[in-house]
Amino acid sequence: MDYSIEQSKVAVIDIGSNSLRFVIFDRYGRYPYPLFNERITCRLGEGVQKTKKLNKERIQQSLETVKRFSKIIDKAELETVLVIGTAALRLAENAKDFIEPAEKFLRNKIRILSGTEEANLVARGLTANIPKANGIIADLGGGSLELVRVENGKNIESTSLNYGHLRDINEKKFSKTIRGLKWKNDCESQFFYGVGGSFRALGLVYKQKNKYPLDILHGLTIPTKKANRILNKIIKKDGDLKGLPQSRKATMSNAAKIMKTVLKDTKSKNIVVCGTSVREGVVLQNLSIRNVKHDPLIATCEEIAKQSERFFGLATSLESLLKPIITIGDKEELYRLLKASCLMADIAWNEHTSSRGIIAAEKILLLPTNSLTHRERAWLAKTLFHRYNRPIDLVKFPFKVSTILSKEDNYTSLVIGLSLRFAMTACAGLPDLIKNLKLELDDNFLKISFLGNTKTLLVDHVYEKLNLLAASLERELVIELL
Repeated sequence: MDYSIEQSKVAVIDIGSNSLRFVIFDRYGRYPYPLFNERITCRLGEGVQKTKKLNKERIQQSLETVKRFSKIIDKAELETVLVIGTAALRLAENAKDFIEPAEKFLRNKIRILSGTEEANLVARGLTANIPKANGIIADLGGGSLELVRVENGKNIESTSLNYGHLRDINEKKFSKTIRGLKWKNDCESQFFYGVGGSFRALGLVYKQKNKYPLDILHGLTIPTKKANRILNKIIKKDGDLKGLPQSRKATMSNAAKIMKTVLKDTKSKNIVVCGTSVREGVVLQNLSIRNVKHDPLIATCEEIAKQSERFFGLATSLESLLKPIITIGDKEELYRLLKASCLMADIAWNEHTSSRGIIAAEKILLLPTNSLTHRERAWLAKTLFHRYNRPIDLVKFPFKVSTILSKEDNYTSLVIGLSLRFAMTACAGLPDLIKNLKLELDDNFLKISFLGNTKTLLVDHVYEKLNLLAASLERELVIELL
């Protein structure tokens, strides 16, 4: 492939049974920022399972939507446009009545995915963001349900079933189909990864009922017992439940029956709501393996650092300086988080000094990416808040993430945040000056050495931050001026 397209804008049009989605990404990459993201409910696949044909009115409405997308494509001057069609177009006998005019409007071929292709692309998009996914991936659309069994991020087997939320469900027949797969998800380390708008709608209701602290749905974990209570209410009220998006209410009862049955017959204990889709899988097909297999957290932070770092090489210098303070817990995991926080150390440098801490935290908590877990978001947000804020005893972290972070997480985010604050203050964020500092930590002391005749960097406000760091580590401060 031509890897130069990885730096260009790319558009993906996903023609689904329930909705047409159009997304323009800023560029290919592990952190492709969505410049435009639109979803229009057309229900193109409504009734296809019974009649085997697309409804003329639905075709016309969908074509009007395609015309709108085409106009936007023309003005956006896109170099790459990827168009896919799923269940409605692969099942309908008269699919050409939509495909032929749509391709003329878009001046692009529509790639009709087989059920197997769709399932594998869904899995590819999810595992690029959750590399160690373990359990069952389920993508519930209007016309089909794609299921993939994964072990440590690898596809073991997949299937596509012609059951979607746009059709009435025979629960007994559907349950027999699921049981026939003989897929069990009954270990504590296995999860049920829910992809698609119906799972996100379930997540919205759960968040509202439980006052969950983060707004981002991707990565939200819901115990199956609590999910079933919500699903039962949705079925009982025929979708008319507070918290559900209006566009989902008409078909949410059918979706709830499907979700409830699959969860029960696979013995799944926890649902992970996912913001990924087949679209990510399609984009990733056009990426080099080098980019796809990178750690999602680090790759995302590297992309952001390219835009936010004032001085090249900052993150590498910070990481080398601060590694010696990693002395507790899972060191490998803490090294990952340290690297991520060093990459993000300049994320709010151009904001007003009085609000940098809060803005940095908000940016992390609301990053429009599926590459961070909720724990990683919360930990990075607290770390960057401490990195930017004034003395810690005067300002408390304003976001309620106590249910997401452990006691150890709170401690390490404070220590690394204060370490970043000291280093960035002492050296003005300049990598060459940071290289002249050396930190050492033992059971009793925090030792800081100023090398290469840089003792002039130690002024009162730098000394104050060093004392604060030593106090948080419960160590005596030792300063060496060389």
